[in-house]
Amino acid sequence: MADGIFAIELFLDHVQPRKGYRYGTSRHHTFRFMKKKATLNDIAKILGLTKVSVSKALRNHPDISEATKKKVKKVAEQIGYRPNLIARSLTSSRSRTLGVVVPKIAHNFFAHVVAGIQKSAASHEYEIVLTVSDENEELERKHIEALMSMQVDGLLVSVSMDTRNLEVYEWLRDMQIPLVFFDRHIPDLGFNSVIIDDMNAARLGVSKLIEYGCRKIAHLSGYDHISIGRNRRMGYEKALVDHGLTVNPEFITQGGFGEEAGYKGFKELYERGGDIDGLFSVTFPVALGAYIAMRELDPTIIDRLKMLAFGDSGIRNIVPFPQYYIHQPAETMGERAADMLIREIAGEVQAENRLDIMETEFLVSGNDFPLEWKTRQGIETG
Repeated sequence: MADGIFAIELFLDHVQPRKGYRYGTSRHHTFRFMKKKATLNDIAKILGLTKVSVSKALRNHPDISEATKKKVKKVAEQIGYRPNLIARSLTSSRSRTLGVVVPKIAHNFFAHVVAGIQKSAASHEYEIVLTVSDENEELERKHIEALMSMQVDGLLVSVSMDTRNLEVYEWLRDMQIPLVFFDRHIPDLGFNSVIIDDMNAARLGVSKLIEYGCRKIAHLSGYDHISIGRNRRMGYEKALVDHGLTVNPEFITQGGFGEEAGYKGFKELYERGGDIDGLFSVTFPVALGAYIAMRELDPTIIDRLKMLAFGDSGIRNIVPFPQYYIHQPAETMGERAADMLIREIAGEVQAENRLDIMETEFLVSGNDFPLEWKTRQGIETG
């Protein structure tokens, strides 16, 4: 049986039921099911719909056509589906597991966030189920559906850079599933979030570069439809305006949040021919990609530019570039996000678009290096 649950047999004529099975017919198709617990996924596979659409149809959601609602309800009746998630939400039963969705795991920031989540979960006798979207919207949705099928008590999510369709999150909200965003959040959906004040942190960081003598600062920006990309770019622009400098569109390239985006973005800046003296990267991986591009194009650029990255490499006192960092308390963010979710599961906190905003710190790379080395490199420490 496919997936150990059901198989579909296509018949044009009358079929005699076999012992141990029951049949339901839908137009020209006859579905043969094992006598096992039916799920949303069963209905979705039969009709070629997503689980979100099936759930909405069963709840008479206005997004779903009347024809589709009838089909969904008919199949649900035929296979004996019962809405487990709704039933679970009305009871006090708990799986004592939390589902976690991160865009990347081979990333210093998210690795530390997950460590914080695990620390908090363990202290409350919860386990975590970790999934990685790999910055892919469809994979993110599938992970969320899989985690809900596992009946996790709640979700901790940092959205992928591709995420634009909010249907799955609207479904979670309608189902009243506890969810807390961290780092990258979707505003105004009703969920609580633990985030950085990205705009202000970027403004202060870029202002430091200006204080250190930079006047032509370029920005390797993230996508505007993702909160951190939009807010960090706004902070960069505000710092320039606050110091009487012009925001030059030629000094901004927009891309993702990984090394490839930084590599391609810096090469694009280089081809434009702008004589920049500072560089602000939206994340450390983007800064690393830019650094690799510099080494290929002209290694002397590395000594001429003052570089600022939003995020920490984890080895700033070993590797001297970028020279400056906006440090995020990643592990603490993970702890606070998990704490908030567990309190929401317990009914102590309501989902109400609450923002728990964390402070950042401007740090100098290689602060433990000899002073004469930093002086030779022109790195300010004040």
